[in-house]
Amino acid sequence: MEIPYWFDEEWINTDSKALGLYIALLYSRFKCVLNPYCSESDCIMDIKEEIDHILTEDVDVVETWKVAEEFILALYSNHRQKRRVRATFGSFKKTFKIYTFKENTLALLEQIELMYYEIFRKICYKYFREKVIKEIKFRYEKYLKKDVKKILKCMKLTHAINTLKGSIKIERTKIVADLYECLTYESFHNLEADKKSKVENKLRSILNILHYTGILWFGEIIPAPFLEDKFIEKLAPPEEIEKTKTKEIETPVKTKEEKEELRKKYEGKAPTGEILEGIVKDVLEDLGFKVETNKKLDARGGGKMEVDVWGMKLIKNTGFYFYASCKNWDREIDRSVIDEEFGRTLQLVQTPHLKTFIAKRLTDPARQTALADGFFIIELGEKATTNNARELYEIIYKHLRELFIGIAPPELQKLAKEAREISERLKVLAEEVERISG
Repeated sequence: MEIPYWFDEEWINTDSKALGLYIALLYSRFKCVLNPYCSESDCIMDIKEEIDHILTEDVDVVETWKVAEEFILALYSNHRQKRRVRATFGSFKKTFKIYTFKENTLALLEQIELMYYEIFRKICYKYFREKVIKEIKFRYEKYLKKDVKKILKCMKLTHAINTLKGSIKIERTKIVADLYECLTYESFHNLEADKKSKVENKLRSILNILHYTGILWFGEIIPAPFLEDKFIEKLAPPEEIEKTKTKEIETPVKTKEEKEELRKKYEGKAPTGEILEGIVKDVLEDLGFKVETNKKLDARGGGKMEVDVWGMKLIKNTGFYFYASCKNWDREIDRSVIDEEFGRTLQLVQTPHLKTFIAKRLTDPARQTALADGFFIIELGEKATTNNARELYEIIYKHLRELFIGIAPPELQKLAKEAREISERLKVLAEEVERISG
């Protein structure tokens, strides 16, 4: 996609202009385009207020305002359109006219960010007010750079509303719970009232610090440059940093007792999609993922989309996202189901790194289509029930574990192969010892 004809490169020929353009660009991407009722004037007013906040000591604030306003007016003029909507009220039908943006508008805004990202990175770092962290007094004095650093890492992992370059928009109503769970791997909602209040006060105080420094725009948008690993690592020297609590990759071998507990877990449940989703969730958690079933994720066209199983795992400073579609059906899956599932994955704002389709069996055309569309397929051979939950767990676990080992670096693959060979030799040796001693 090319940069639109109406885009004026003079808007980014000075630092203050480029800042105004980037603020307007991200606000448009996350707010204006997704809200058909947001007018030009409302958008411009919000942007000017944010510019005033960021440029408290800059003499070029008027120039920054002007560029932001010109960009918004050009965007609305060229990409906003009227649309007829027909609604029924009882026996009456009425046609309304509403404003929407053209379908390619979001992609166009992301293309502008991609094209001029080096300029945007430069101006973000120029106007970053690091001294705010150093000069924090009174209620903020106990919150050091290391806290800001850990929060930024968690925001990067837990927020799926982002651009191709990695700028994100946080959900204000969920931010405290999401951050706490990312930092501790514990549920915020299970805390006692007193502790919950203290945790919320601390996290919101750190969010205020992010706003004061210019990292957090509009109280809910973080530009991609502030989420780059190099920037985050420079916020605090290594000796100041407390290690973030993370889960290591585990490859557990379940004992007979644990397998029996797994079987009992599904007793009394009907053989519906719920039982298969539960088995997949157990597998992923044993592989070190943070997992949710029936997760509602943001869709590119607005609204939410429900996903059977959604997993996230921390790999260094990056989130690895796992998508699973579970079809616990008696019949074979045909191609139309795969086509529909592929379309759903394209609509997700957060693109999964691994797409998995799990079912009893697929038809040959469906299997070929799924593989061509980038799905990892697991065919179970039977429908998930209470009686076979343990066996299906082991099948799914084996497939995913082998997949993750298979895509690991050659050195790790070699170690895994040697470990398996040693394990086999030890097994044979143990049997021989048992035979001789018996």
